[in-house]
Amino acid sequence: DQPLTWYKVNVDVPQGDDPIGLDMQSMGKGLAWLNGNAIGRYWLRTSSSDDRCTPSCNYRGQFSPDNCRTGCGKPTQRWYHVPRSWFHPSGNTLVVFEEQGGDPTKITFSRRVATSVCSFVSESYPFIVDLESWDKNMSDDGRVASEAQLSCPEGKIISSVNFASFGDPSGTCRSYQQGSCHHPDSLSVVKKACLNNNGCTVSLADKGFGKDLCPGVIKTLAIEVDCS
Repeated sequence: DQPLTWYKVNVDVPQGDDPIGLDMQSMGKGLAWLNGNAIGRYWLRTSSSDDRCTPSCNYRGQFSPDNCRTGCGKPTQRWYHVPRSWFHPSGNTLVVFEEQGGDPTKITFSRRVATSVCSFVSESYPFIVDLESWDKNMSDDGRVASEAQLSCPEGKIISSVNFASFGDPSGTCRSYQQGSCHHPDSLSVVKKACLNNNGCTVSLADKGFGKDLCPGVIKTLAIEVDCS
């Protein structure tokens, strides 16, 4: 809890291949380095608990800065990315300069383990073949069907499909729900394209979706898969 203090410690390489973040929740404001590489400035400012956080995030429709307020009463940024390439096999040095005061004994490395991946794509989303040649005079000839793209971290594959709905699903990742329009073959189409692959792409124009069961409804494809 001393201001304007330098801290230095030797650290080991976190296990695995997952992305690494430096958890600075116990600190105040300052800078950090690993082996001479600048991780950056950290500042554990706490957002107001009276910011009217929303249970879900949806920016569609008329813009309002209140649409996606989350994390009220928590630090605006807690984790700071540390590239694995900055680590040596041994003899790694973490240096922290604290300006306000904090508890450096509680600084930890966290690994971001992705166990599931989601995609939510609508027919109304623009998808341009050649973005560089796209201008306001471009006709629909340059457009193709929107696609849902999913990718597991390196070394992992899509082991199961937890949710798939082509129609008018709603919700957010890990809490998708079928709507009144749902193609019964949604799950089989996604499984065929994605299972046992590191990543996959599912077109909203896939032949497996067959006949349009809900004419006049803008179709959306929502997918949630597990990575292992």
